[in-house]
Amino acid sequence: MKRFGYGLWSLLLAVLFIICWQFLSSFYRQQVIAQQVDFLEEKAAIFLNLSDNQPATLQQFADAYVQDSSSRITLLDKDGRIIYDTYDSSLKESRANRPEVQAVLKGSNLGQSLRKSDTLNEELLYVAIPVKEDGNLQQILRIAEPTAPFFAKSQTIQRSIFFVYLLFCLFVSFLTFHALRQRNRPVQTILPVLKKMISSPDQQAIIMQETPEHDDLYQTINQLSEQMSRTYQAYAASEQQLYGLLNELMIGVFIIDQDDRLLLLNPTMQEQLGIEALPQLPQPFTEVIHDTQLIQLIYHMNEQTPSLQEEIALSDDHPRVLDVTLRLFNENELLGISYDLTRVRQLEKMQKDFVGNVSHELKTPVTSLIGFTETLLDGALEDRETLVSFLKIIQKDAYRLENLIQEIILLSKDSHSFDYTAQEINLRALIEQIIRSYEPIAREKQLSFIINGPEELIFISKRELLQPILKNLIENAVNYSKSQGTIQVDYSYRAKQLQLSVRDQGIGIDREDQVRIFERFYRVDKARTRNSGGTGLGLAIVKDYTKLLGGTITVDSFPGAGSTFTITLPLETKKKIQDLRNLYASPEFFSLLGEWPIH
Repeated sequence: MKRFGYGLWSLLLAVLFIICWQFLSSFYRQQVIAQQVDFLEEKAAIFLNLSDNQPATLQQFADAYVQDSSSRITLLDKDGRIIYDTYDSSLKESRANRPEVQAVLKGSNLGQSLRKSDTLNEELLYVAIPVKEDGNLQQILRIAEPTAPFFAKSQTIQRSIFFVYLLFCLFVSFLTFHALRQRNRPVQTILPVLKKMISSPDQQAIIMQETPEHDDLYQTINQLSEQMSRTYQAYAASEQQLYGLLNELMIGVFIIDQDDRLLLLNPTMQEQLGIEALPQLPQPFTEVIHDTQLIQLIYHMNEQTPSLQEEIALSDDHPRVLDVTLRLFNENELLGISYDLTRVRQLEKMQKDFVGNVSHELKTPVTSLIGFTETLLDGALEDRETLVSFLKIIQKDAYRLENLIQEIILLSKDSHSFDYTAQEINLRALIEQIIRSYEPIAREKQLSFIINGPEELIFISKRELLQPILKNLIENAVNYSKSQGTIQVDYSYRAKQLQLSVRDQGIGIDREDQVRIFERFYRVDKARTRNSGGTGLGLAIVKDYTKLLGGTITVDSFPGAGSTFTITLPLETKKKIQDLRNLYASPEFFSLLGEWPIH
């Protein structure tokens, strides 16, 4: 760009040099011609004075003059016809149409013309003066000389003038370029600094030059660079903090500009909308957001409706309930904030279901107790057989009510507030103990149990939490197993984890129900569960207690083929604890301690 600027200036100077020289050359030529005209005019006046205006005498002088020169003298009458011509005495033609002759015929005291002669075939300078008598035009004397001789004599002077003019132009050009360079020096110095400030605004660029006439300018640029660097670093830090905050927010945030382009979409909003791969932003928001309800809300925003809040349900593979708030800001840009209410709505539904189920489950045995008690009080006490039968029913409903209340208490209390002590548990003995409590029901349904696992494997865990887990899993398998079925309990210790599964050959669970079976009071087969005495809380207790122990639970089931519940718990075996105790008591361990004092 700098070379282009200097080249343009050079071209302009060259054009100006040529134009000026053409003007000077033309002016010099005109001056030479004017001097020659004056010379020829003086010569003609001398001829007229010497000849006393006599044609014969004038012809003699003319013939004598042209013998030693290249001049041509012509005498014309008052009408412009040739009387005598030194080049061709036979010429008698009219020359009234010649410019120099016309000027004299019109009353001028001098006529001149520069043209190429048709007779001599060269460029001639013609000068004509009138010959008057008593003030009247009688004749015209015209002298012509070739221009080549006197132009050749003037070329030396012209070359000298050109040389001086060239030196002057070179000097002017040098001064011009020097002035341009001096003028552009601050620009050339500052421009790289400005480019660096634009390309790397976080880095400070400094001008190290010291020029008295530009020192204030350079100092100002240095201060501007320093201030811009600090401002950009502060802006970058604020932007990083803002994006960090937006990325960590548990609410969805998105921004759309006035051209309907999506500028920002934080990870929470991306997750809420189910967007797996976010394209490079900005993008038209309709290419990123595909939910029709949210798109309609966005299009409803205008200056008349600057803010809007609505709860929408996304219709995708993972339905979500979002509370979306839209607000216009900063010249029709749109800010969207989304709260995920899916879990809240689920909890509300679960709460309603829980209250309804608790009320129903408590009402059923209480109603039975009241009914049979009133029947007995109305007179059935005298019938011993009826009395015994009703008392057994009352006892069964009372036990059922007691179990229901105990399980509700187990679910309602905060197990974290109890400081359960981890203890050594023989898992096989615990499983056999729980199975023995269900032997009456197992004999009635002709069920058989299979236990697979190491007999002497001792685990370190909290018995108050582990026992209800095993009890409810085994009870669930007994209640839902078909007659003459088999219940299999498998457990093993791998990679610091206890893996325990309870498998039955019962009615199985549909895939739709497998998502909700761990909810409180949820039943796969409500009639069958109520007849078997189930409360619908067993699997909820299993899930909660497994979570308290830091484990997980999964279910694998198919209708008619039975179910398998598998829990995974992070536990330590007794063998590993004993190995650690042996290590701490060994001499090698103390040798590792070095010189530490041991008390």
